[in-house]
Amino acid sequence: VTKISAPNTRFAIWSGSDKDAKVALLGREVLVLADRQLNPICTIHDTRMKSGAWHPSGIFVYTTLTHIKYCLPNGDTGIIRTLPASLFVFGVGVNKIFCLDKKAKTRSLSID
Repeated sequence: VTKISAPNTRFAIWSGSDKDAKVALLGREVLVLADRQLNPICTIHDTRMKSGAWHPSGIFVYTTLTHIKYCLPNGDTGIIRTLPASLFVFGVGVNKIFCLDKKAKTRSLSID
């Protein structure tokens, strides 16, 4: 059995089921990306992380209270866009982010 240090993890989000699958361990203020054997790839500290999903190219997209952000496997992060209200990501396509708002309505946001 393998262990990984990921304090206060609320969600484990897998990128797929193939041999190169990665997992994002998402907590309120910590994001740990790891490989299939739970070897840490990178650790990100951010505030009030809400949800996340994997982009088909291997980028992890996540939301905070006010932003949609991305995390590359090498640990680089950035802001995709600012949000007027909280959204919860449940899927990411090639050019779209699929999410729910606080009223449980689905939203589809276009991205570059």
